[in-house]
Amino acid sequence: MVENNVNAPHLGDYFLEVTDTFFCVIKDEKVSYLNEAAVRLLGGNKQALTNQHILNIVAEADKNLIDEKLKTTTKRSDYFPLRLRTPTEAVVHINARLIPIFVGDDKIFMLEGYNQADVMVLEKKNKTLEERLSHMSPIDLETHLPTPVLFNDRVDQAILRALREARGVLTNISSFLTVVVVNVLDLQDIEQKLGPDAKRYVLDILVSRFKSTIRSVDTIAKPPEDSFYFLFENIKDKNNIQIIIDRLKNCANIPILYKTQSIALKISIGVSIYPDNGTSPVTLLKWAKLNPTLDQ
Repeated sequence: MVENNVNAPHLGDYFLEVTDTFFCVIKDEKVSYLNEAAVRLLGGNKQALTNQHILNIVAEADKNLIDEKLKTTTKRSDYFPLRLRTPTEAVVHINARLIPIFVGDDKIFMLEGYNQADVMVLEKKNKTLEERLSHMSPIDLETHLPTPVLFNDRVDQAILRALREARGVLTNISSFLTVVVVNVLDLQDIEQKLGPDAKRYVLDILVSRFKSTIRSVDTIAKPPEDSFYFLFENIKDKNNIQIIIDRLKNCANIPILYKTQSIALKISIGVSIYPDNGTSPVTLLKWAKLNPTLDQ
């Protein structure tokens, strides 16, 4: 890997084009890279947008804001509202943040953000109060495990710790964090054949086994679907990831005795590693979901 290449793949999910997040790389106040989500949002041509001064794609009212942040930002900023200008002079509103990355002697910024219009569409889909609360709740009421809301926050904090230890340079990261998605493939069949109590019993047994397998510093979360999310921090050797996977497999491979029924489970496991497969919680999860391996 060439460290002084600003388009190096160590910048993760943005260059894999698997993220819907607006993203661009700023070097010497010029846009050196935009991902496809940014090009779509700005409604322009990727080649035409590249190599422009960053102020050319920022709305007039926010030029002083972004100019000041480029001069003063020394660590990942909080999200702030930013207005962008498209080639047709339309204004697009995003929630953005700046992430300074030091590559060699160069100070390079990653500007990422979420389109506020997309956020509003998601909010409209969650029409009822109950739906909104379920999306906001940090704890799953059935298993008492963290939900994706809390899980994503813990992944984000783990990323910040890894970046801090590496002094902001992704290529200097020596301890990795891993996100694992375990899908339980036959829970619906169990519910149909043996009833909802059987499904709840199986979930309780799995949660108990998983908790006894992972470290106290690791995180296990329960999303709405029939799966579990895991966060493993401070992994010094990537070979240890296979040990983690084998232990999770063993939790599911042992049949579960429910009344007189012996229930054998089938699972799939997807794994993503920061920063190899992503640089944000959403994309680490997406990568793990898109790359599962079936365990019989």
